[in-house]
Amino acid sequence: MPRRLLKGARLVDPASGRDGIFDLLIEDGRIARVGQDLPAEAGTKVVDIPSGFIVCPGLIDMHVHLREPGQEHKETIATGTAAAVAGGFTAVACMPNTDPVNDNAGVTEYVLKKAADANLARVFPIGAVSRGQAGEELADIGELRQAGCVAVSDDGRPVATALLMRRALEYAAMFNMPIVEHCEEQTLKGQGVAHEGLHASTLGLRGIPGEAESIMALRDISLAGLTRGAV
Repeated sequence: MPRRLLKGARLVDPASGRDGIFDLLIEDGRIARVGQDLPAEAGTKVVDIPSGFIVCPGLIDMHVHLREPGQEHKETIATGTAAAVAGGFTAVACMPNTDPVNDNAGVTEYVLKKAADANLARVFPIGAVSRGQAGEELADIGELRQAGCVAVSDDGRPVATALLMRRALEYAAMFNMPIVEHCEEQTLKGQGVAHEGLHASTLGLRGIPGEAESIMALRDISLAGLTRGAV
């Protein structure tokens, strides 16, 4: 890979505290030097970075839907990770509401294999809290962790009951895994489709009060304190 010298880039690097205009020398796909007015040696391709562009560490999206397996008409792991890197995201965490649901090692391993084949953004699978995301029986969280999941979630709906959430927090804590919760009290949400208020009423839409979120959040915060789990 030829050496590249990025000239006049705005570099934002929280780890080093840099936020300013710098040159970056790239050798063998890695940043070799950072400085100002770096010389362009023979055989180095110079790339002038336009004003307004930023060079920074790869971004991470903690909530994406790659839809594979089972919903490839919406998205695939290859197309989703291609879109991610095009937007500067080098790692994504994908939700488990696929078909079948990512509630076992087989699905997790499939996702990771497809991500490796695409060889674009890094993919961190999030497994389901409950089998089939049905809210009745815990998935095997230990198996999911061993297969490569970084967290668990019943994404798209909350963990169904306080007891199930308690057991999930206790189980996940054994593997230092957080639960990524969808905070929405379903009976209070009802058939609502928009935030409750003037605009929903004007448009004739059924409203959802903000308390539908806060009530579920309070439940889960309380249970996290009880179990020492992470949510």
